[in-house]
Amino acid sequence: MKRDFSTFPPIGIISYSDFYDIPDPKVWGDYWFKENLIKEFKNLGYPVDNSKPKVLLHLFGEPLGNISSDTYNILWIHSHPDWIKPEILSKYRKIYCISTHFIKKINSMRFNAELLMIPTNMTPVKENKIYEIIFVGNTKNNKMRKIIGDMREVPYDIKIWGWGWRGLVPDKWYGGDYYENSELNKLYASSKIVLNDHHEDMRREGFINPRVLDVLASGGFVISDSVPGMDELLDNSVAEYNAPNELRALIDKYINDDEGRDSLSRRGQRIALRYTYKRSCEKIIRHIESISGKLFL
Repeated sequence: MKRDFSTFPPIGIISYSDFYDIPDPKVWGDYWFKENLIKEFKNLGYPVDNSKPKVLLHLFGEPLGNISSDTYNILWIHSHPDWIKPEILSKYRKIYCISTHFIKKINSMRFNAELLMIPTNMTPVKENKIYEIIFVGNTKNNKMRKIIGDMREVPYDIKIWGWGWRGLVPDKWYGGDYYENSELNKLYASSKIVLNDHHEDMRREGFINPRVLDVLASGGFVISDSVPGMDELLDNSVAEYNAPNELRALIDKYINDDEGRDSLSRRGQRIALRYTYKRSCEKIIRHIESISGKLFL
């Protein structure tokens, strides 16, 4: 039976993509992060009000200029850890973070934080493998993404979707500026290898790209640059590399090893499917419930 949350303080959610119209906000991952959270809060019957919230959930992409003291402010750190400073943390009453490694740094700044990984809403699908290697992600300032540069010359078919790639990679690689979010699980499952990388500060601080969980939940296989804590979280189900020659060796190893890819994919999928939006929203609601009587009477 669904609980009645109608008397609870309404929550508002703000993300990096709220402030940028170019390109279309839908190309940014945090747009979907926010939209999926709103959808799940509403599914649970919890009031969402971005115009007059009493609880503000900030999905950290960059610092906010002004935060009202009239709201109970929650920070969820999922990117740009190098921007996190004590003066930012001091504006929030509750802090979540997706990296156990970085939580230790938050503690060293004399603040408490709780682990909360970005969930996935991808569902498993069975698809024929029609792509050999794919990458889905944006690039900025005409700059090559790390894993695409590390891949160098390979004798395999490659497709790349994302904003900023036109003219930066061979035309035959370019798939488009955007791949429909609702169809991504089919794309991931229909690819032999899905490449993933991280911005340097996120890689260093153990911020696992949520795309990894999305690919695994869909039934895909991931090769990624190495990130502290990823093996522990995902039980060694992601093939990781540290140098370009290691990346090429992994691609050559797995491109035709259906059994090897499937074994890692199945292991990772079981773990990724535990990280649902429902569970994340329920955890946040439990926290709000624990403090709402004190703050909103």
